[in-house]
Amino acid sequence: MSGTLRTLLTRLAWLAVAALIAFGSAGVVGAMQHQPGSTDRAELTYAGDQAAGPALDAATLELQALADEVDALGSIARQTLAAVVAGDLDTQQALIAEGTARLAAVDRQADRYQAAVAAVPGMDTVGEPTVSEALRRQYEELGTVTGLTAGLDAEWAAFTGRALDAAVLTGLLTRHDEQSAAAAREGSAAHYGEALDLLDTSDATIAEARALAERLGKTADVPTLATWLDRNAAYDASLRNLYQSLVDAKGRVTDKVRAAFAAETKARSLLPEDTRGLVVIMAEVAQGGLNQAVISIEEARGTLAAALEVQAELESGPPPLPE
Repeated sequence: MSGTLRTLLTRLAWLAVAALIAFGSAGVVGAMQHQPGSTDRAELTYAGDQAAGPALDAATLELQALADEVDALGSIARQTLAAVVAGDLDTQQALIAEGTARLAAVDRQADRYQAAVAAVPGMDTVGEPTVSEALRRQYEELGTVTGLTAGLDAEWAAFTGRALDAAVLTGLLTRHDEQSAAAAREGSAAHYGEALDLLDTSDATIAEARALAERLGKTADVPTLATWLDRNAAYDASLRNLYQSLVDAKGRVTDKVRAAFAAETKARSLLPEDTRGLVVIMAEVAQGGLNQAVISIEEARGTLAAALEVQAELESGPPPLPE
């Protein structure tokens, strides 16, 4: 073999060795650029993903159960609100009891959900990740709704308190109407003393309703209630004036009695013709607190539903182990 040919072959051999070294170096650099925990190096997080995946699925199931409980509570709250506005006291009390029991179930389920999220392994490690980015994202999203229902206890307490206030108010207004009607019947029968005694009880009922209305007015605008109380109190006063005038006149029709009759007729004309005003009053009371409680429960329900949708989008299971 000539020297020239040998030199050429030697150079070709060194070029081949150099090319192999270059390709090998590029491979090492490329391998070093694959970040642990990414899908490029799934083998580094495979074991962690196999452990975390089922735990995340279990936590998602607990989230669904929590969403179901809050949804049921929201349904009861809406029904209770309707019962308050309708003045259906029996239904209202039954629903409040049912809702209180349901709220306890929400609290228990919230604890189970929080425990399930805390039990997901591999999420609190420091340094090199041990689970894939996809599963870590699922875990982080689950964490955004832990503790979400913590404030519902206070909301429900305010809700039931307001509902009971509305029920008491309905009872007071109904009782007052019955007492005033009874006084008017006694007066029509010329039992003026008995009528005046009944008006005393009617006045006391109005006073009690005014005290409750004043308390409700701190958190609600209740103009219809205020008007109702004013007009009924004015009518009671006109009846009292009429019957006292008749007592003083010993049954004779005097100018004072005629004036009292005219005042009673005018006051009676200003009274509502039926109980539809009570429906408006209950609606006003509801707007002062009951609606807000229902809204808070509905907001929690919506947030939980959105979290479940996110989980459905993110769930794909642990990545397969590369061959």
